[in-house]
Amino acid sequence: MTFHLAGWSQSVDQPTVAPISALADPVLTVSGNNIQVPDWANYLVGAAGVGVNLTRFQIQSPSLRRILNYEVAPLNYQATPLNPAVQADLFDHPIQLDPYEQLQAYCAEDGAGATRMNGLIWLGDGKLDQVTGPVFSMRATASVTLTAYAWTNTAITFDQVLPVGNYAIVGARFFSTGLIAFRFVLQGQTARPGALGQIDNLKAILSNQREGGWGNWGVFNSTSQPTMDFLSSSADTSETGVIDLVPLGS
Repeated sequence: MTFHLAGWSQSVDQPTVAPISALADPVLTVSGNNIQVPDWANYLVGAAGVGVNLTRFQIQSPSLRRILNYEVAPLNYQATPLNPAVQADLFDHPIQLDPYEQLQAYCAEDGAGATRMNGLIWLGDGKLDQVTGPVFSMRATASVTLTAYAWTNTAITFDQVLPVGNYAIVGARFFSTGLIAFRFVLQGQTARPGALGQIDNLKAILSNQREGGWGNWGVFNSTSQPTMDFLSSSADTSETGVIDLVPLGS
C-alpha cells in the first residue's frame, strides 16, 4: 500500500471558511477548487494546514458530509511547518471517500489583509502498515530553483552509489529555505508519496515519517532512480534530505 500527497494553496482575505484553489497535479483530476478522489487512493489518511495566519482548515466532500466534514487541527500557524511539525495522522485509521467525488479545502485566516493558506492531504488505498526490518538511510540533494506555491519537479543526487537492485522508500525528511512539503516521483507508480518539509536540518518532524512508520512509499530500481516534487513558500535554490531505504534484492 502507498499514498499520494496533494493539496491546495491560495492567498486570500477570508476571516470565515471558504474554499481555496487546488494545486495543479499531473496525476489527479484538478479543477478550480476541486481535487477529484482517484479510485486507486480513495481513503483520507492524513491532512495538514500551513499558513502564517491560518486559523481553520476543513476538508469537505459529499461523502464526508453524510457524517461530518473533517476539521484539521492543530495547524502549522506560520509560512512553513512548525517545529515540530503538526498534522492529522490517519494512517492507521483512514476515512473512506467515494471514488471520483470532489474534495475541497475550506480555510480561514486572521491577517490584516490577504495571506497565503496551504492545505495538504494524503490519499491512500487503505491502512498503511508499518515496515519492520533493517532500514538504511542515505543523503540526497537537489539544486533546482523552486517556483513558490507550486509543485516543482527535479532530479535528485544520491550521496552514495546504490548496489544494483530494487529498493523500497520507507521514509524521508527534506529541508530548504522555505520548504512546505515534498514528494517522490517513481517510475511505474502513479501515486506520489511525500511528507511535510522543514526550513533547516535542526527542525523536528513527525516521528513516524521516518524508518517505515508510514509503510512502503514505493519501489524503484537503482538504474531508474526517482525524481522529486517540492512545494515551497519561496524560490529556494538548494534542497537537501535523507531517504530511508529497504533493499529488496534484484
